[in-house]
Amino acid sequence: VSTPTTIVDTLPALMNAVKMIHTIARYYNTTERMTNLFTKITNQMIANCKACVLQGEESTVLWQKDPVVLIKNLESCIRLNDAYQAQYRATKESLLSLPKGKQFDFSETLIFGRFDLFCRRVYKLIDMFQTIHQFTSLSQHRFDGMEPLVKSFKQTLEEFTHKRHDLLDFHNNRFDRDYVEFNVRISDLETNL
Repeated sequence: VSTPTTIVDTLPALMNAVKMIHTIARYYNTTERMTNLFTKITNQMIANCKACVLQGEESTVLWQKDPVVLIKNLESCIRLNDAYQAQYRATKESLLSLPKGKQFDFSETLIFGRFDLFCRRVYKLIDMFQTIHQFTSLSQHRFDGMEPLVKSFKQTLEEFTHKRHDLLDFHNNRFDRDYVEFNVRISDLETNL
């Protein structure tokens, strides 16, 4: 299984292959079929990102993972989405220089929309796990008056984890509401700090 980082390196070749399919293959001579092909590629990239983050485990195990490693894996998903869209647009631009050739005039919303939604969730997870990492690091230092704040943070985190969200299920809006509540409570803790 490839990682998002290794996929980034293959994007120019992938986009070139798709461009050739679009130019030569009779079956793929419609906008709808090409959009479907791109959508399948996008879905596979999302699945690959999830596999990289989960590393063969259930999503409930994410809470026990090292936040630094987890954040690094999550950031690689964002880089893949950015690189994928940049490579698509570069290919589209290069085709514009050949006005008589077939162009990439497909719906970017259909092609990249799911990946963008996934990455919005990934940004929230990065923020959340950075907060967890910061509070965990802070709790290892014995400052006067820190005990109640650390205890309150642990309670907030425990309440959030008990909601048993599938963190990578970017279609679940309940997570988003709970995430906002989590951030409000963390903000209050930071103010007290």
